[in-house]
Amino acid sequence: GKRYSKHDIKRIELQNFNGFGGFDKEGREYVIRLTEGINTPVPWVNIIANKSFGFLVSESGASTTWAENSRENKLTTWSNDPVLDPSGEIIYMRDEETGEVWSVAPLPIRTAAPYVIRHGFGYSVFEHNWNGIEHELIEFVPLNEKVKLCILRLKNNTGSKRQLSATYYART
Repeated sequence: GKRYSKHDIKRIELQNFNGFGGFDKEGREYVIRLTEGINTPVPWVNIIANKSFGFLVSESGASTTWAENSRENKLTTWSNDPVLDPSGEIIYMRDEETGEVWSVAPLPIRTAAPYVIRHGFGYSVFEHNWNGIEHELIEFVPLNEKVKLCILRLKNNTGSKRQLSATYYART
């Protein structure tokens, strides 16, 4: 998929754009743009699974993971609350010098900068730029493994050395 810089977010050309998102030109990804104060009317989720393991993730980053059966074997909690959309799994970022904390996805600690969320076939991507740090989080399940992979890429565009930490929180 295509990565979007903070300058591209307002210029993304999408098919069937509805004010929140639309399909990319190839029709392979549903791209959601969230700017400050803008949310989808209800959670828009991507269900990603193989025959024995999977997860679902909303545009806010709310996620739950299961093994074998999504109803009987939840590994993390899912509230099914369309208003609050709380998550059983969160990736927090922390600036170790200033103490500032934010989340990679829009919730639970949303920043004022825009987010681009791409739901594709078998993966979801969250892109965000905060305080000069570009974030790209890719989440997927391999075809034959019982594991959820979360690949977080960071790029420092500030020109100065940064000390950051990432913490994965899972509520069971």
